[in-house]
Amino acid sequence: MPKNKPDLTKAQLFIDDTWIEDSIRVQRVFHQPKKYPRPVVEADRAHEGTGVVAYGSILFRENKFHAWYVTWDRTMPMKVCYAVSEDGIHFIKPDLELYEFGGSKKNNICLQPDPPGYIDNISIIEDPDDAGWPLKAIYYHGVDGLPGVRKEIRSHVACRSKDGIRWDLNPGVVLRGYSDRTNVVAARIGGKFVMFGRAPDNPYQCRCVWRIESKDLVKWSKPELILKPDPEDDPQFQIYSATAFRYESIYLGFIERMNFQPDVLESELICSHDSRRWQRPCRGRVFIPRGLPGTFDCTWLSMPSSGPILHKNNLWFYYSGRPFAHHCPHPLACGAIGLAILRPDGFASLCGAHNEGWILTAPMKWPAADLLVNAEPRLDLSSHPSFSHGSVLVEARDAANKPLPGFGRSDCLPVSNTFRHAQARAPVSWNRNRGLRALAGRTIRLAFYLRDAHLYSFCAGEK
Repeated sequence: MPKNKPDLTKAQLFIDDTWIEDSIRVQRVFHQPKKYPRPVVEADRAHEGTGVVAYGSILFRENKFHAWYVTWDRTMPMKVCYAVSEDGIHFIKPDLELYEFGGSKKNNICLQPDPPGYIDNISIIEDPDDAGWPLKAIYYHGVDGLPGVRKEIRSHVACRSKDGIRWDLNPGVVLRGYSDRTNVVAARIGGKFVMFGRAPDNPYQCRCVWRIESKDLVKWSKPELILKPDPEDDPQFQIYSATAFRYESIYLGFIERMNFQPDVLESELICSHDSRRWQRPCRGRVFIPRGLPGTFDCTWLSMPSSGPILHKNNLWFYYSGRPFAHHCPHPLACGAIGLAILRPDGFASLCGAHNEGWILTAPMKWPAADLLVNAEPRLDLSSHPSFSHGSVLVEARDAANKPLPGFGRSDCLPVSNTFRHAQARAPVSWNRNRGLRALAGRTIRLAFYLRDAHLYSFCAGEK
């Protein structure tokens, strides 16, 4: 049951049991997005070396996709480059003429420290309340030729920009001692910037994730441990890093699952209702599977600091792929940025199979709006979307759990596959074209009946 008053106009997902007060014959199913067949950003310029990685951010702003990514090559310092796209698949690397490489400034480098410095990862933050500097960033500044274990050398730099291309290096160095693989949430949480990273003083002697926050990017809170391996994990397992983003009514993110044998990195979904207490609801399951041997993402797959982008009525996830992990035996590194696509709200569903199952929600005060659901009445998701042989029915009940007249399951009009509706959410109606708007202000429960069907979310439509 939700602890705080929920905003029912936001999609209520079934990733955890928050809304489930009672149920029978339903199973939670976690879903993976489908990969685009080839990388969308690859190294094809001399200054990029042999690979690029999404240790950066991809944001949709001003009707375009903007990518900030890091070059990856063992023969030159890592740097941040910028690319832009109209369709999210074909990215243009504009000549920014900001930094020189090979005697020319015709390149798309947008951030590069003076030698021997390098940038290992960057998080771009949208800050619309600051009209003068609507974009902020924090990046990890390393120094070549110096031992990585020396905490006084590690630093994180905060900077700001008007356009995402030209960066003012203020306020400058804001954190020392934090290691690489930090990620900053792409939007403020409760008016504060929030970072997930590896704290300087870690007593566990393995990679864990700590949370810090700041109002101004300069003064930061004390680190708070939020994720570490537990007894259900393999003893050799470590949490390499974590990302986070707000999605509708919940915070979601991904951890990089670091394995030692074999040496691979994969991403696992995490969730939270307050950005502090995190759950691993699908422990051990990867969100985007690694590619087949020999492909660009066959060994190392991780997510950028930013979350998915809703585009063409689907969620678009950009990710970083590499065919090697640590201490690659080859003289040069390599890697590229891929794309995977998921149904809106499609992280997890409640599935009722051949024997009808049902769930009963916790009580809620219903607003002046109709009920929207994201559902599909088909058991086999590999079948044609219009092959809907199952059923999804909804019943509205009062606070005492008694069916409300006119809103029983027998009054409900069957729900078809909602994937063609905006954000895959369609209104539910009962006989005589009744909608839940008629119950505005009442405390109700919802009972969902599922047979050969998947239910992803529910919410109140626009008031």
